[in-house]
Amino acid sequence: MRIAITGSSGFIGGHVKNKLIELGHTVDEWDLKIDKPVQDFVDYQSPNVDYVIHLAAYADVRESINEPQKYWDNNVTLTTEIQEWCNFYDVPLIYASSSCIHDWHLSPYGMSKKINEETAFENQIGLRFTTVYGDGARDEMLIGRLIEGRVSYLTTHIRDFVHVDDVVDVMLLLIEKEMDGVTDLKPAYDIGTGKGVVVSDLGPLAGYDIDIKPGDKCEAFDNTADISDITELGWSPKYDIEEYIKDKTK
Repeated sequence: MRIAITGSSGFIGGHVKNKLIELGHTVDEWDLKIDKPVQDFVDYQSPNVDYVIHLAAYADVRESINEPQKYWDNNVTLTTEIQEWCNFYDVPLIYASSSCIHDWHLSPYGMSKKINEETAFENQIGLRFTTVYGDGARDEMLIGRLIEGRVSYLTTHIRDFVHVDDVVDVMLLLIEKEMDGVTDLKPAYDIGTGKGVVVSDLGPLAGYDIDIKPGDKCEAFDNTADISDITELGWSPKYDIEEYIKDKTK
């Protein structure tokens, strides 16, 4: 199967790409880092792909407060164009939504994901990722900084941490279901572990005594996922954040 991935050089996109290639699929990559802007896919690409996975989105809640236009142009305008392209050519689409959808009014980022779900067509599935971690994550992401001892403080937020390999397994499962003709898939799924962890509790796990501060108001206090819909399809998370941190800080 030929699958197009936008954001193929990103954290999640890179893991998805590698797994699909390992399984024998042909992957068309679209990413600014390889000089293939996603806009070119929308403007010039003919319908020679069987599936699209759209992961090219900005995902920093705090940054979206300061640069709302940037988040609108990329997360809303471009995603809407991809949704319309896929609908026109009848190509199934998985796209990155966010757990921020549940408190979308708190930030321009959350609002962008709310709009993505509102503009999606049939045969298009939004994945409401919670806090994704794992090898290859961006330098500024919490878990990597925590393991490396680069965190100055932790918050009292409750976060559902899901491993990137579990996220990849969700996508593979949904592609398989759609290719098998399953017609009762949901338009969006919460993707996490269903287990909330107080962020400040992670410091002792990593062996650090770290200051604790309240979390920013622009971020949801608790992003624990309701994974009942996705587990009904046969998926379950394999990784646990506490075990991951313990293993990485031995």
